[in-house]
Amino acid sequence: AGKSTLLKALRGNIDHMIQEGERTENKELKLGFFTQDLAQELDKDSRAIDLVTSHAREGVDGDITITDETARNVMGRLGLGGEKPLRKVAALSGGEKARVALSMFALKASNLLMLDEPSNHLDVGCIQGLANALCNWGGKDGAIVVISHDREFCEKVGFTHVGTVMNGGLLLEQRPLNESDWEQYEIGNSKFA
Repeated sequence: AGKSTLLKALRGNIDHMIQEGERTENKELKLGFFTQDLAQELDKDSRAIDLVTSHAREGVDGDITITDETARNVMGRLGLGGEKPLRKVAALSGGEKARVALSMFALKASNLLMLDEPSNHLDVGCIQGLANALCNWGGKDGAIVVISHDREFCEKVGFTHVGTVMNGGLLLEQRPLNESDWEQYEIGNSKFA
């Protein structure tokens, strides 16, 4: 229904998809994004720790003081402890690759987080940890945009706005999720919000 395309347009990746109006970035924007495909785009010949630290240190919003120890602590909290951060990406499972990508995402300073199906390929403990981190994130100076079919994850985060993509547009409402949101998009046990 165009949900991932919507995130791409919001990120500025496909300006030609915006049919009306224009996308304007605040000069203070520090955009962090995590897509369901990001884990598959990782350099398979690099060590996990090297990808995480280089991503955290590079760019305008990078922090050159991020140490390997800091990165390994974050990776460990996401379930990549022990020697796993030292492994090449090619030697990691799909879920472990997703944790590497989440670690990269977690270490980059952001005030707007965009997540496309963040709970895919993660185990229950990692999903709970991510939901807990997001429900306490941002305060008055940050925002989160999430596309997810994971009802438990969405309910745990506790969103304040719900967007529905349909007929080529977006209906954005300031309200919590409700039962009808899930009934409308129910697909077996997988639901969309």
